[in-house]
Amino acid sequence: MDRNQFQNEPAQNQARGPVRVSLGVLIISILLAGLLVFTATFICYSVYCEKKVEEAYGRFSEFDKLTELAELYDKTYLYGVDKDLLDEALTKAYIYGCGDQFSHYYTAEEWAKQQADASGSSVGIGIYVTMSESGEIHVVKVMKNSPASKAGLQENDIVISIDGKKVKDVGYTEATNMVRGEIGTEVIFEIMRGGALHTVTLTRDHYDAQTVFSEMFLNDGKKLGYVKITEFLSVQTTAVQFKAAVNELMKKGAEGLIFDLRDNGGGDLNAILSVLDYLLPEGPLVHIYQAGVEKPTTYSSFAGEINLPMVVLTNENTASAAELFTAALRDYEKAEIIGTKTFGKGCGQSGKILSDGSVVFITNFLYNPPYSENYDGVGIYPDHEVSLDEKWEKTNLFLVPHDEDAQLGKAVSVLTGLVPEN
Repeated sequence: MDRNQFQNEPAQNQARGPVRVSLGVLIISILLAGLLVFTATFICYSVYCEKKVEEAYGRFSEFDKLTELAELYDKTYLYGVDKDLLDEALTKAYIYGCGDQFSHYYTAEEWAKQQADASGSSVGIGIYVTMSESGEIHVVKVMKNSPASKAGLQENDIVISIDGKKVKDVGYTEATNMVRGEIGTEVIFEIMRGGALHTVTLTRDHYDAQTVFSEMFLNDGKKLGYVKITEFLSVQTTAVQFKAAVNELMKKGAEGLIFDLRDNGGGDLNAILSVLDYLLPEGPLVHIYQAGVEKPTTYSSFAGEINLPMVVLTNENTASAAELFTAALRDYEKAEIIGTKTFGKGCGQSGKILSDGSVVFITNFLYNPPYSENYDGVGIYPDHEVSLDEKWEKTNLFLVPHDEDAQLGKAVSVLTGLVPEN
């Protein structure tokens, strides 16, 4: 309703004169005044009580059981409550209890490290690893120009011990944690390579994370470029590496491109938009539907595109930004999809800094592909459904030989058929 309808009416001009009030009216007036004073006092007291409860328990005053529990501990707990520890635990419990399965919480220290990692510049040695069949560390990839590559560590090396401690004794998880450390410090690996033991001394240092790996295949006389993307880390890292890899493959004569997004859990929205802008013609890339905002925000591609036949490899761990990549290439009829149905995460999280410097990421937007429906909770179905051989299903994909990779084999076959004859 229009608020102008409630404007005050103009006062009427009336002559002033004596006012007469009967005794009965006077008595009723006094009683009404007393009632109004009592009512006002009661309301003020109620507001005061509510304010005190709010001060004592904040928003948790609406959670009866939690309030009851807090009072019990205040009165009966023998050792007293560590308020800082409780505050941290309640924060995590609140996030968990809200049912936001994609939320993330970082302490101030964890967030500082996360920002450093996301920038692409990390401190460590620069390797991708998995657990070997015997429970030791299997090096599956060594990043370019990393401390590991400079020290001579190689793919398929098996790390037997770290700083004299056997990996089997401390456990795989603890052993991988031991690799981390301060810049400039050394870590000593005992490795098994080709049936012989070797000792490798590595110095922890800054390195640029490698998230894109590429190579050229030759099939039926046709050159096919293969690009594996492990995650969309950032524009400076993944997008730059991706464009460099594709440009290099095209310089070498690639006639088609295979994009391997299997086990890619997504990443930074700006990184995926930069990659898609490079591949796709002018038009929409994504539509962002923000909580509480009526109209979506659309991000678009500029003119210019890569005009080569393409295929995309997916599996059940292809998620989030990697799914947007897949859906966008399909929407523009740029690529065929090969593998298995994707994870189904078409929602995103925004980070909010709390008063102590910690950060919480809350799911607060959906992102739709250029033209197709949102895939959140549904996933993206491939054009050609192909599963890996059972013996490779639980294996790190870096370790699956190309000639035994059924999904990659199908991709090569389909792409070969898409490449026009010379």
